[in-house]
Amino acid sequence: MNDFTNMGDNRPESSSYQSLFEGIVLGRMETYDTSRLNCWAFRKSTDERDGILLRLGNLCGGFPFTLCGHTFSTSESAYLCGEFSLNTPIHAEIQQELLEQKNGFVSKRFIKNKYKEYIREDWEEIRLQWMLYVVWQKCIGNEAFRDLLLSLPKDAVIIENSNKVRGRINGHNLDLVWGAKNDELKEFENQLRFQEKHAPFLKPEYLKKLEEERASIYYVGHFEGQNNMGKILKLCQIALLNKVAPPIDYDLLREKQIFLFGQLLTFDKEEAL
Repeated sequence: MNDFTNMGDNRPESSSYQSLFEGIVLGRMETYDTSRLNCWAFRKSTDERDGILLRLGNLCGGFPFTLCGHTFSTSESAYLCGEFSLNTPIHAEIQQELLEQKNGFVSKRFIKNKYKEYIREDWEEIRLQWMLYVVWQKCIGNEAFRDLLLSLPKDAVIIENSNKVRGRINGHNLDLVWGAKNDELKEFENQLRFQEKHAPFLKPEYLKKLEEERASIYYVGHFEGQNNMGKILKLCQIALLNKVAPPIDYDLLREKQIFLFGQLLTFDKEEAL
């Protein structure tokens, strides 16, 4: 890891550093026109484009990494530890349960729901920067995940496709927070699935047209949402390409006093790569 810049608390505030991440604003609603931008959207762990398996989501296994001396199987479990990061014995026990869970879906659906009364009241103020911190640690700690991000084109607009996401939390539509939805793409995919179902009965010229339509799926419609997960992945990709650290708000994380397994995180050496 010696090819990265050890920035620590001396992250430069120069215009050149700031310009690397210009235009990527966490928490802001965005609209992405797929006909004009090089949009790389992912939803399932089996999503693939140009021979690249887009296993970018927090629920995807296979990318273990160490966070503050503890090895997590998924970034979802590590992220959820932030929700339960108060300095009490029960919070440490919940974190231990998340640490031991190998399946990110189980952590999200069952462990979180079981203990939701213990989630920090100020979690919404922290979650975006904590997620950026967790994903960056995943980049630092897992070469395969790092290489996956670097394999995407430099001009790629990374988007978490949230067309299948449902529900609300604290007044926010979940499909608009971490990802972005594309109603036009959803309709196109429905039509494509109908055509594929009847493919055995289609003439060769229609099969060729179906293949052409499948290839055009990356250029359909507009994605709308905050797309915070996509933005965080992009921030990390830019940081990796330029051998710097992403603009994590460590002052906020310190102010909120985040405890992991009873230890207060100081973030004083977190960018030593």
